[in-house]
Amino acid sequence: MEYSKVNADHQSLTETFNIDKLENYTYKLSYVHYGNIQEGMSVKIFINGIYVYEYSKDLSNIGSGAYKKSEDGIDITDYLVNGSNEFKIESRIWETNTSSPYYVVRNIEITEPCPAIIKLPIYFNVNFLTFILCTMFFAIRK
Repeated sequence: MEYSKVNADHQSLTETFNIDKLENYTYKLSYVHYGNIQEGMSVKIFINGIYVYEYSKDLSNIGSGAYKKSEDGIDITDYLVNGSNEFKIESRIWETNTSSPYYVVRNIEITEPCPAIIKLPIYFNVNFLTFILCTMFFAIRK
């Protein structure tokens, strides 16, 4: 999914994609978004019919003319199914006397952050004990 645009003529857009969903993985949705929607207009994003996010001037979170990256990736793990999935953009956009509003979502990615191989808590006491043992080992070897 590279480029998705909605406007007064095309109020919604639906794309399907396949994913081999794995257990115990966290899937994040990220994209670049921008547009020139006016007050009262909105754009909503859905995964498999489940509401994910909304953009509007009223919420003060539209991309305006500048590109904006989505918030550190949106967790959509619970919205995905193994196999065929649906990404949908629905909008309430209409023509005005002064502009032709639109909204674009680009570079749509669903990623799974690389999990750490091993996660062990290392406390100060353990580091201190290691330092003492190493010091003793080197003192005995001399």
